[in-house]
Amino acid sequence: MTGELATAAKDVVYELVEDETGRKLGELNTVTEVFEVTPGVVKVRFTPLSAYSPTAVDLGKRIRTAAEGVTGVRKVVVECSGHMQDELVNRLVNVEKPR
Repeated sequence: MTGELATAAKDVVYELVEDETGRKLGELNTVTEVFEVTPGVVKVRFTPLSAYSPTAVDLGKRIRTAAEGVTGVRKVVVECSGHMQDELVNRLVNVEKPR
């Protein structure tokens, strides 16, 4: 199931539409990697279209929410690289939600 979970998460994330271009993430190659770290924990790596993208945090949150909706996924970690404020984007995107 390991590969199946990552594939299902990737398929869902690839269907998201990027706000700046109106194109699907799968067409833009902005999602660079989707893999299962441990059973039920998926990591998604993405690169925004611009190093100064004002929508990087929003896009990262949308990626996380979409991947969390996949059956079998317990946790999603999204990693942004290629943005001038990668560390801040990653911190804001991966804030743990209260239970």
